[in-house]
Amino acid sequence: MKLRSKMLAFIGLPVLLVLLILSVISYKYSSSLLVSESENSMKMTAEKYGSDIETLIQSKIAYVDVISLEISKMVPEEKELIEDLTYYSQKVPGTLGFLSGFENGKYYDGTGWVPDASYDHTTREWYKGAIGKNVAFISKPYTNASEGAMVVTISEGINPLDSSKPKGVVATDISTKELVEMVNSIKIKDTGAAFLLDGDGNFMAHSKYTLTDNIATVENGALQPFMDKFLDTESDFFEAKVGGVQRFYFTYPIKNTNWVLALSVPKAEVLEGSSTLGKFMLILSIISLLIVIVIIYLVANSITTPIIKLSECVKGMAEYDLTLTDKSASVIYSKNKDEIGIISRALIQVKNTMKEIMTNVNDLASQVSASSEELTATSEQSAQGAEQISRAINDISQGAMTQAEDMQRGAESMEVMEKALKQTEEIIEKLNQTTKQVYEAKESGMTAIRELIKATEESQTAAGGVAQVIQNTNESAIKIESASDMIKSISDQTNLLALN
Repeated sequence: MKLRSKMLAFIGLPVLLVLLILSVISYKYSSSLLVSESENSMKMTAEKYGSDIETLIQSKIAYVDVISLEISKMVPEEKELIEDLTYYSQKVPGTLGFLSGFENGKYYDGTGWVPDASYDHTTREWYKGAIGKNVAFISKPYTNASEGAMVVTISEGINPLDSSKPKGVVATDISTKELVEMVNSIKIKDTGAAFLLDGDGNFMAHSKYTLTDNIATVENGALQPFMDKFLDTESDFFEAKVGGVQRFYFTYPIKNTNWVLALSVPKAEVLEGSSTLGKFMLILSIISLLIVIVIIYLVANSITTPIIKLSECVKGMAEYDLTLTDKSASVIYSKNKDEIGIISRALIQVKNTMKEIMTNVNDLASQVSASSEELTATSEQSAQGAEQISRAINDISQGAMTQAEDMQRGAESMEVMEKALKQTEEIIEKLNQTTKQVYEAKESGMTAIRELIKATEESQTAAGGVAQVIQNTNESAIKIESASDMIKSISDQTNLLALN
């Protein structure tokens, strides 16, 4: 991998990794903030509308409480009681009428409705839930038979101040129309909405479901696992998947009732800002990465281009190209103040040093060549002298062989001429001495030859000593020549003796 590619990889990849990590962290953090913000927003919305519902219910409870307290103090006459119930039925908004029922079986309705003989109010939920109690009772929502609207009855017991046996119950029917409109008006994000549940999980207010629908059965039972969360007496924020859509839910229990106001919003809408931020971060990361890559490329190019050119210069040096011109890379970048400049100046110095070394080597080679020629000439002269010596020694050897043959013949003659030998005994003794001298002269010649060989070997290392060796050789040759003459003289005498 080239240096430029390495720099792009080793710097670009970490930058890309950092940008990706920052993008993921930003997305996660922004998502967390948006979820937290959504939870707070849903909480505030639920508290606001929950408080409105509580205020609405509490205002109706207040009227029932006033009437109950008045009757508890003193039961009015039948006519007066009916007038009071009628007055409240007409004047209190949001109610369908006030009524009261007593333990003695009497029943009074402010709307003028008169039940038939079979009607027994003491068996009704609104009566049994409030009789003998000092707190208001809110019935389960039901559908009014006359109007077909959903109705809730708020009732409270009529309890004598002397704590004697309860007298009866005061109640009012209120329409949930206002509640339904209030709940259905709640909007969260684009498609988020709210709904109201009773204590059993039935829908009191919903844009799609009615009182006959239960939260545990709708959406194919998708919300059934969250039933406890929806009906909990404490507010809760949780996530659930309904109809293939992941949604956030916030529940708010309505005080003094068993109702629960629930808010729902798709998770995608909550995180829409985070998704937008994620896309923005992704685009920003890509742009940043491209900018970083361009910067890295420019920086890498400014670093690698001189290195590439200087490496080509080094390759040229390996091929004995030591030229330096104004266009040479080492000369161009030698003006730099950075490491490239240091390298360039070092290359120039190396080239100049190599030039000097090669010049010196060339001079030394010329000197060595001249010395070699001189040594060659001296060696040739030594070889010629050695050849002459060799021929002389050969002649001596042949003379010695001839002498040996003559001595053999002389010995044979001496056997025949026993008497002559006795006469020449002294002469032979001299001959033996002379032969010994010949042998010694021969040994001296061999010694001289060995010295010549040694001197010849030394002439290869020191041309100056060759002349001395040749001179010694000549002297030895003269000695050998003298010895040869002496041997020849002795040989002639021997021949004469032999003839004698």
